[in-house]
Amino acid sequence: MTDALVLREDLSLALEQRVLSSTPLGSALIAVEYAGICGSDLHVLNTGDWVTTWPAILGHEIIGIVEDCPGGEFSTGDRVVVDSRVPCNGCLGCQTAANLCENLAWVGEIVPGGYQRHTVLDVGLLHLCPPELDARVGVLAEPLAVAMHGVSRLREIPPAALILGYGPIGALVHSELSRLRPDCVITVREPNSDRRQLAEACGATLTSESTRWPLVVDAAGYATSISDAIDLTAHGGSILAIAIPHTSTQIDAQGLVERSISLIGSVGFNDELAQAITSLNDNPDHYRALVTEEVPLALAADRLRTMPTRPAAGKVVIQLVDR
Repeated sequence: MTDALVLREDLSLALEQRVLSSTPLGSALIAVEYAGICGSDLHVLNTGDWVTTWPAILGHEIIGIVEDCPGGEFSTGDRVVVDSRVPCNGCLGCQTAANLCENLAWVGEIVPGGYQRHTVLDVGLLHLCPPELDARVGVLAEPLAVAMHGVSRLREIPPAALILGYGPIGALVHSELSRLRPDCVITVREPNSDRRQLAEACGATLTSESTRWPLVVDAAGYATSISDAIDLTAHGGSILAIAIPHTSTQIDAQGLVERSISLIGSVGFNDELAQAITSLNDNPDHYRALVTEEVPLALAADRLRTMPTRPAAGKVVIQLVDR
């Protein structure tokens, strides 16, 4: 048995005792240390979208310790990060990259995720971490890989960029842009005062002006964010759309065409997860400030309900082990 935060089909959420599945060959039993809360988790909690089997246990940003691995692919005590992607392995997109799967599913939606003290997952989804990696920092590996992949899709990093939204993905895109081009001047548009303070602490400049930038990153995903990004992008510039909007929107296609703006979408990641683990291990202090709230599992249901109206400055993580 394990404690689990269970989402039922009526979208009720409660902490329950759950019977774990067995640990067959090719899988591992993971004692979850931390599981991050992602905007997509909040969307599922509100709509039930993407879940294929009920009841569901969300959480795809996972770091934990291997407790059992019958096939021996991992040793007991290994710290691992979970690859959140579950591709179909049969479509044309999968022949190029897992994140281009036409039927792409995610841990926590197609299989039970990390909002429980223990989870059983396919060993192919596990990435070994250095033993010294701080788990509170390592839980950022999956969203950092998302940010790394998005930035990798740019033809170049210009000398200045505007980021719309300074939630965890916006902050991690900032980190990646600065890592690859330290002289890139990062400017942020963010209405939340706590996130504005975090952006300034991380070296960004705040703005509410309508200056145009060579690169605009939509890390907000609100109803008019792409339209706003087009308005704020310079002639010949680029928009990196990395947030998932949950409402339909209209865009200024004329502005997109007449100003020769490149609109680049990015979903998930390709092979950046190992690189993200290395970056977090090599420079943990650089990333540690982005985790601004740890919530014990017993209080997680209440915190998840309040997050749409009371977002944190940075990443909120659920703590599943006693410290």
